Amino acid sequence: DYFSSGFGGSYSRLFNEKNTEISIHGNIYLDRWSLIYPIEFRGSGGENGFNIHNFEVTGNANYDPLFAPIEKSGRTSFSVGMGFSQILNRNIQSSLSVDLVRQQGLLSTPFQRVYFADVENSYIKDFQLGDDIERLPDTRSKLAIGTRFNFYLNEHITLRTFYRYYYDDWGINSHTASIEVPVKISDKFTLYPSYRYYDQTPSVYFAPIETHLSTAPFYTSDYDLSSYHSNQIGFGISYTDILTPMHIGSFGLKSVDLKFYQYDRNSAFRSSLFTGGFKFVLDR
Repeated sequence: DYFSSGFGGSYSRLFNEKNTEISIHGNIYLDRWSLIYPIEFRGSGGENGFNIHNFEVTGNANYDPLFAPIEKSGRTSFSVGMGFSQILNRNIQSSLSVDLVRQQGLLSTPFQRVYFADVENSYIKDFQLGDDIERLPDTRSKLAIGTRFNFYLNEHITLRTFYRYYYDDWGINSHTASIEVPVKISDKFTLYPSYRYYDQTPSVYFAPIETHLSTAPFYTSDYDLSSYHSNQIGFGISYTDILTPMHIGSFGLKSVDLKFYQYDRNSAFRSSLFTGGFKFVLDR
């Protein structure tokens, strides 16, 4: 239901005997939604139409939602950023990044329902019919400032740290902190334990189900825009051997990477993610 095309460019320069790097970048994304609404808002015509007269409505039998179709389905995003990287000594590297994003167009999700506190509920069997879809402003500005410090402790252990502060004009402020500790246990095997913490304040347009008033200009019950914090624990293993005899055609297997992440959010959402990657080199 979503199509996006993007264009961008970047420029970087090394100086101070290549110990310092400054970079700038910019991107433009041109997006378009296919406007898929909840079934009760699609009208009575067409294959996926909904005719309220074909069902028995309980609760408020005079179901009359506030829904009106969205007029424009496009979205444009502009982003610019600057990065600064510095090798402090033979064991420590640091970096600082600043990114600005400006979005305009359809920034809400057309298939997400909203239920109002001042509208009596209507049901078909046990299913509660929506009062409207999510409505959000058509502009959004974002600012993100991040910093990294990588510490080379010895030939076996490296410490990678990251922190980012985020702000937008929808009222969200967030903090992200993460640490990864690659441990090289042999010439071929490296372990990657990691931890990530995230915390954010709610958008001014967020409220839980049946809390918004129908007179408000904007509203959403999407918990990605709520106040929450999350923890993510990860573990990975990497195998590298460019001299391996394993081949697929003219390609030799260079490395294998396997990672697992356990994600927990205090809003009762949790997930487990497994990823795997294989790298090949052309054997001439």
